[in-house]
Amino acid sequence: MESIYLENNLKLSFEKLQQTIRLIVSRNDEEWVCRKEKLENLIAFTDINQAHIFKGRLQLIKLDDNIGIQVNNKCISTISAEKFKQALNNLR
Repeated sequence: MESIYLENNLKLSFEKLQQTIRLIVSRNDEEWVCRKEKLENLIAFTDINQAHIFKGRLQLIKLDDNIGIQVNNKCISTISAEKFKQALNNLR
């Protein structure tokens, strides 16, 4: 499992499952929201300049070199697209 530490005691983790990657946002080490997606789709998302992925509670919005993480339509943090892609590549 790969993790990226965010602000305000939040953490974005990447759990490799059989055919998908489970993205988990944790708050104070307790799971808050999660979403499953294919690795190929996540990597393609990082290669586009402007994109929006997922519907529902957890959403990722890419703008240039940054990825905004939204929970319940509220931006909780922003990370670099390079850091996100590096975590995905470590799961291959």
